[in-house]
Amino acid sequence: MRRFFFHFSDGKRQFSDGVGSELRGIAAARVHAIGQVRALKAAMSHTQIPDLADWTMTVADLRGETVFEIGFDLRPLPVRGEI
Repeated sequence: MRRFFFHFSDGKRQFSDGVGSELRGIAAARVHAIGQVRALKAAMSHTQIPDLADWTMTVADLRGETVFEIGFDLRPLPVRGEI
């Protein structure tokens, strides 16, 4: 089991996950991240946030290294430094 942290950002501010979740690996972390994004989108649809286009979720490992990022449109984003 590995611990992953699920941070999200609106492009200006980052909201950090200080606890993380123990999951079997990257595939399980991706499923968890998609569920988290869907839940956040549902919660935000009731607020005054009209556009979620700049929102992203960054999944990091225990060392703080980014494992992957996804947009709130649920499309994978390139990890910084990757081509």
